[in-house]
Amino acid sequence: MVSRILLLSASAGAGHTRAAQAVEEAAKARFPDATIRHEDVLDHVGRAYRKAYAGSFLQMVNHAPALWGALYDASDKVADAVEERKVRDKLVRFFDKLEFAPFRKMVRGFAPDAVISTHFLPAQVFAPSRKKGKDAFRFGLVVTDFDVHAYWVQPSVDRVCVATEELKFVLAARGVPAERITVTGIPISAAFSAPHDRAALRASLGLTEDRPAVLVMGGGHGVGSLEETVRTVLSCGPADVLAIAGRNEELKAVLEKLAPPAGTRLHVFGFVTRIAELMAVADVAVTKSGGLTTSECLAMGLPMVVRDPIPGQEERNADFLLEAGAGLKANGAASLEFKLRSLLNDRERLSRMSAAARRVGRPQAAAAVLETVLTI
Repeated sequence: MVSRILLLSASAGAGHTRAAQAVEEAAKARFPDATIRHEDVLDHVGRAYRKAYAGSFLQMVNHAPALWGALYDASDKVADAVEERKVRDKLVRFFDKLEFAPFRKMVRGFAPDAVISTHFLPAQVFAPSRKKGKDAFRFGLVVTDFDVHAYWVQPSVDRVCVATEELKFVLAARGVPAERITVTGIPISAAFSAPHDRAALRASLGLTEDRPAVLVMGGGHGVGSLEETVRTVLSCGPADVLAIAGRNEELKAVLEKLAPPAGTRLHVFGFVTRIAELMAVADVAVTKSGGLTTSECLAMGLPMVVRDPIPGQEERNADFLLEAGAGLKANGAASLEFKLRSLLNDRERLSRMSAAARRVGRPQAAAAVLETVLTI
């Protein structure tokens, strides 16, 4: 009987947190009487370490994506994976004295039956003690992209959950026992598998079936880039453009002042809690290819056009979309305009891409992760 489940994430990008929240949602639905807790590992380290770990990632992604891509590729060496693990183990033991003792104390104090982590850092932290036979709780690690970096090679965990059969093969080739790897998909909220009344939702937003609906979200890091993306989408012919500014009030104000051409309507949203409903009414999404966003779109059967994916995991996620026939990649505004305009004028192709998305989507991934970890 499982009575205590601990979900772990790291706020180095929102995807890890959202994936853990999805598993938490599934766990609470399945085990209403269990004690279920979600913790960010970076909440249990010093401010300087947290800023260096999460802040440096966000700064590079936002302001130097090419540098991030170079670092991602340089650190993803298959031949060096074993040696890198040895180095990381030494670093973990060193940082344990400085940073991770409070985190380990929290985990051990909670006394979980099972730990499910959506970031590799907790697995690194506990690897030395688990290799010595300590901390024997069930430990599941969830890879949150359609690519697997060397840092996810964590043989001390009991189960690694991955998005595709290819990732299972790759991870096994890198040293994780194949019997410990399960293809579950990337965990997403149950909202993306719930039924939606598309016609009613479209009517509530003033959308009509004679114009395609284009959802624009997360297409840039700052006012300028997303504004340019929305302007480009508005130029692609008659459509309803649903643009999400999120918590960026400045961006929202800028977008609301844009004048769409005749036959096109612009609907601007701020922070949205019911993104699944907007996905349900859309015919295509212009967005970034983060692991969670990609998984959500696939589950909804929503084709994607990815503009200028960030080098590293998002570029590889975009490659997966292209191979699956569920998305297109656009390099720059002109490429985006050409590809989106062509797609909006080809409803048959849009329909094929939607079907392809549903074929590879895994809307029940959160429940699958929970099942595979708890039945170890």
